[in-house]
Amino acid sequence: VRGQTPVFDQTYAGKWICVEAHARLNDPGRANGVMDVWLDDKLDIHTDSLAWVGPFDAYGINAIFLENYWNAGSPRTQKRYFDDVVVSTERIGCQRGG
Repeated sequence: VRGQTPVFDQTYAGKWICVEAHARLNDPGRANGVMDVWLDDKLDIHTDSLAWVGPFDAYGINAIFLENYWNAGSPRTQKRYFDDVVVSTERIGCQRGG
């Protein structure tokens, strides 16, 4: 699902963005999985028709990966930084340090 905010646009270069994501797996055989993404506490993506695991029903989420994916490969060498990563069972919101 494509978000509304072009976070990889040059206007965001060098800026920190708080990203908070929520996922709920689908029921086996149904496309009712959920994904929400907030950027700086503003909802940017919501969808509730995903089939994350298809008909599989033996297990749930077993890993979390932080990565960037470019469909045709990155046009140049780039860097991404991740900081203050939290895994939670509920939304915590963006915590701005002082």
